[in-house]
Amino acid sequence: MKFSKENAVRFGWNGIQGWALSSSADFPRASVAYFEVNGSHGSVKSTLSDRIYYVLAGEGKFIIDGQDFSVLEGEVVIVPKDTFYDYVGEMKLLLVHAPAFDSKSEVWLEGDKRAEDE
Repeated sequence: MKFSKENAVRFGWNGIQGWALSSSADFPRASVAYFEVNGSHGSVKSTLSDRIYYVLAGEGKFIIDGQDFSVLEGEVVIVPKDTFYDYVGEMKLLLVHAPAFDSKSEVWLEGDKRAEDE
């Protein structure tokens, strides 16, 4: 299987632009997305998937279960399922969901700006 940004499904909110490169329909055990970040993601957790972020460019901060982690190009961040997290900065990120992303498993913190959009 091969996937490209040109064929990806584009989405975004509040300074976050994303491209879903693959989905559960392609491969149920994992999915991949690319993000261009210029702001804050919003506090969320997945009840289904562990998430692995690779910082392709830029720098920022991940807040995972209340702990702050500064990140730079070339670093990896792992967010276990059922763990609230957020990130902020100016970064390009590659995200792997394992198993594949399912929007029904997303839990946004009440009052979060993204949760208000849902």
